[in-house]
Amino acid sequence: MRRQHQKLAQLDRLDLKIITALLREGRISKVQLSEQVGLSATPCWERIKKLEKSGIIRGYHADIDLSRLVNISYFRVEITLNSYSMAAANRFEKTVKAMPEVIECEAVLGGLDYVLKIAATSTESYREIMENLLDEEGMDFDFRTFPITKPVKSFSDSSVIELIETMDI
Repeated sequence: MRRQHQKLAQLDRLDLKIITALLREGRISKVQLSEQVGLSATPCWERIKKLEKSGIIRGYHADIDLSRLVNISYFRVEITLNSYSMAAANRFEKTVKAMPEVIECEAVLGGLDYVLKIAATSTESYREIMENLLDEEGMDFDFRTFPITKPVKSFSDSSVIELIETMDI
């Protein structure tokens, strides 16, 4: 039996088609988008503006392949703060937000506190990043590292419609 989730926004299938199309191709023309979702250009554009105004569409971004700019490797890192407190968590979060090599940081529940994604030019570079983080004043944590060998799926590869339908909303 699936748990029922509260729907936060009143969207119909056309809105979800627009979101899915923009997620996959943020630079799609208004004409192409309206054809893809089955609306004329003006109603499609009005829906996009409504989705932007409501904050559902937060922005439009380029998908940059950093490996074409620099030799780069990615590492997932599980972090467990040794003496968890709000002050320690805030200090950790403030520190990683200031580190350009930390390209993602998520607070999680369970046996660890954070999952990071770090970009580095080599394993040696990664080691230096982690040593510098550990050397920061007040930093006391354990970590496990997982080098990323290849991306398999990203959020932009997902169908918002299928995702929402699996949630029985």
